[in-house]
Amino acid sequence: MKGAAVVAGCLLAGMAQAAQVTDPVQVTGGRIVGTAADGVNVFKGVPFAAPPVGQLRWRAPQPVVPWQGVKTAQAYAPACAQTAAWIPDPKSEDCLYLNVWAPAQARKLPVIVWIHGGGYYGGTGAQPGYDGGNLARRGVVVVTINYRLGIFGFFAHPELTAESPDKASGNQGMEDQVAALRWVRQNIAAFGGDPARVTIMGESAGGESVAVLVASPLAKGLFQRAISQSGNFAMPIDASENALFDRTAAEQAGVAFTRAVGAKRLADLRALPVAALQKPAWAPHPIVDGHLLREDLTTTYRNHRQNDVPLLAGWNAEEGKDLAPEILGTDKFTAASHKALVAKLLGHAPSTAVLATYPGATDAEARASIDRLTTDWWGWRTWYWAALQAQYGQARPYLYYFTHRPTEPLTPCGYGCGAGHGAEIQYVFDHLGQDPRPWSAYDRQLAARLADTWASFARTGTPNGKGLPDWPAFDGRPATILRIGDAADLQARGRLPDFSLFGETGKH
Repeated sequence: MKGAAVVAGCLLAGMAQAAQVTDPVQVTGGRIVGTAADGVNVFKGVPFAAPPVGQLRWRAPQPVVPWQGVKTAQAYAPACAQTAAWIPDPKSEDCLYLNVWAPAQARKLPVIVWIHGGGYYGGTGAQPGYDGGNLARRGVVVVTINYRLGIFGFFAHPELTAESPDKASGNQGMEDQVAALRWVRQNIAAFGGDPARVTIMGESAGGESVAVLVASPLAKGLFQRAISQSGNFAMPIDASENALFDRTAAEQAGVAFTRAVGAKRLADLRALPVAALQKPAWAPHPIVDGHLLREDLTTTYRNHRQNDVPLLAGWNAEEGKDLAPEILGTDKFTAASHKALVAKLLGHAPSTAVLATYPGATDAEARASIDRLTTDWWGWRTWYWAALQAQYGQARPYLYYFTHRPTEPLTPCGYGCGAGHGAEIQYVFDHLGQDPRPWSAYDRQLAARLADTWASFARTGTPNGKGLPDWPAFDGRPATILRIGDAADLQARGRLPDFSLFGETGKH
């Protein structure tokens, strides 16, 4: 969602020492050079697939186009073509590039591949808040990636399905993520990374992408751990949601879109400029295409078809105020509309118990309840997913609940405020220095601890390590959910919701 993709702050004004050019590195397609400073080698704008333009628009990602000589990889590539105004230009269809941060003299270090959020319609791996330098200094190689977005990344059409060797369409952005992971497997050793210790990690749509990749047969063997922050919405968690992700329905929506832009066939669509294709509204998300994604999550786990890797997942205590307007398509939460909006959020008529727990007798009560319900329902979906792994998997899941309200910013906050959507990102990347607010000592301690914890998980498959708080494996019980925050945070926001209101694993 948008909160994960809002630019987290200004680029750092400078480095402690002047950047130097790295030695050339051989990767798929040719040799590249990056920059070296403060003990970290950085490579930006490295191609991992051919530009998906012209006749390659909407096709599965194709092999990198080789180049002659040494390519300078010292500047970010454009963001993928998108309608998100909060991502600055340049934006382009030619966007399948990634970025690498590696400690100098790295040898067989664990790798984290970051998948950005942005509701599948916005974002880029080049956002300042995703700079991998501080994680790399903890002995991790960090990769951030771009993937096709919006109409270019999640568009199904009968002609596309027919021309595909896999007889599938609609998940181009997800296939880009798989292509990036294949590039990592083939090339990361050249940067000092260990291709046998790759962690996929993302937030919001990136966290949902992690859920899809864990369930996808195409991603088998491409990663060994998974971290999902505030994700698992755009993914059918059981058979009751399959209709929302149906390929036939997605193809029909593609045909309707084709007519709406005045085209008749796929060739006409490929001839249209980017701006023309971005005019109609489009709701991008992964679908069950029979190829990248074959079924709902519950069916996958019950049949032990997931990529069975250690999982670290969680959500924040105040997601709803950011997510409810996006999910429900309105910010008008009134007593009169309350029951209908609750039903729309849940996908079915609410029970008496749900309405009693989240009442809406007045407009103020309805607003507060929708915010809280959205947060709790979001958390339940994450809890459900982790419980599936605990019940049907061999690898251990770890679940967190982020309750901390960061120090107030110097200017009014509009999105992701408090313990809102994306609030944890600046802690996980240890990037409080990008924001000039007067951070507390606890803020700084928490950022160091969470970055250390995430790095430990990438290194060993467990978030536990020397000097870190004990984090039990999640087994379905609330006591095994790690609540992140100080005493005041836990007192104000640490109470977990009653997940039985929404369903239980295997019984939803």
